[in-house]
Amino acid sequence: MDIMETVAQIKSQLEEIDIKEKANQQEQAKINQRIVDLETELQKQQQRRNELDEEALQLYTQAEELKPKLNKLERIAHLSQEFLELHIECQGSQDLLNTLYSSVSTLSVENKTEVDFNPPILNDPQPKAKSSREKQQNNYANYSITIDDIKQTLPNAEKTYQQLVARYLEEYKTYQNYIVDGLDLIWYAVAFIAFGRSSYRKMSFKYHPDLDGSERAMQLINTAWSISQKHLGDFTSSANDAFNTL
Repeated sequence: MDIMETVAQIKSQLEEIDIKEKANQQEQAKINQRIVDLETELQKQQQRRNELDEEALQLYTQAEELKPKLNKLERIAHLSQEFLELHIECQGSQDLLNTLYSSVSTLSVENKTEVDFNPPILNDPQPKAKSSREKQQNNYANYSITIDDIKQTLPNAEKTYQQLVARYLEEYKTYQNYIVDGLDLIWYAVAFIAFGRSSYRKMSFKYHPDLDGSERAMQLINTAWSISQKHLGDFTSSANDAFNTL
């Protein structure tokens, strides 16, 4: 083999390498773009999940408020049906019909008399019936999360806390001197990472400003939830990147 043939072979090999390099670069570019698209879609899905959580909370509250009303209406319908059945059964006896209708009238008069002669005392008003939302809030009134609870559930809680403080320093400074139920903003974020949506919903009921909570406390709870979801999203993204490099 002379030198010219060797040169030709080397050139051929270089051309083949160049083609493979271009193909490799093109595929890497596609994968990188795919990763960007997936991260964007993941952020959208997380935002949508947060919206669905809030919607679920509102729907649950509405359902709890409607259930007592439905129960009363069903009782009214049942009593009305019984009254109609008695009316039909008593059709053959005017005396029974008179007794049936007079019992209803007497009951109405008795109720009215009781109201007229037992007026409410101005200095001691009757307490208003609590809504289902208030009852739900009362169910979570004693619910609390401690740092020890978080550490038992999440072994790396301390490390996660330090990472979140460093990453969300501005948010941390905003709520630095504000403690809710023994936890600051970042510890709440770590708690939501450890215990999930159920803990966020319970705290939302407990500190909702329309109930016994406050705007400030609710802002802290919502901000902590947002931080926890961003952290979990970043963790998932990092895990996917690690998997793709295998």
